[in-house]
Amino acid sequence: MISKVIDSRQSAFLEGRGLLDSVLVANEVLEEYKRKRKSCVFFKVDYEKAYNSISWEFIYYMLWRMGFCDLWIPWIKGCLESASVSVLVNGSPTKEFFPMKGLRQGDLLAPFLFLIVAEGLAGVSRMAKEKNLIDSLEVGRDKVKVNMLQYTDNTLFFC
Repeated sequence: MISKVIDSRQSAFLEGRGLLDSVLVANEVLEEYKRKRKSCVFFKVDYEKAYNSISWEFIYYMLWRMGFCDLWIPWIKGCLESASVSVLVNGSPTKEFFPMKGLRQGDLLAPFLFLIVAEGLAGVSRMAKEKNLIDSLEVGRDKVKVNMLQYTDNTLFFC
């Protein structure tokens, strides 16, 4: 199950997690800190054209790093590297070419692979927290710690 290898702070494309979960948590964090007049840093990253610029080598690295078996990685590699593309110019297709990076919009694997890529940032965030390079914000009666939320091609950092 993919949700076992994807950080709990990622709320998109996963069964049982809703895209609006991150929006709701972010709203609660900001509202509480504003109400209590506490200072915090809120930083939003929106990956412009994220699907178009993803490095395939990074996908393969992340699959390996996350422990995917030696069969899976070549299968994913074959799916990515076997596709050809042509562009319509004035209604006529150009000569086919082979992309060397990025994910294709509409490809059923694209959301899964994007989660794998986003997990790289979640891992860096976890390491920074473990090394006390960043703090988490504590929210609510239970002092739930929040320092990052991810959804689709957006990431919110709190500290």
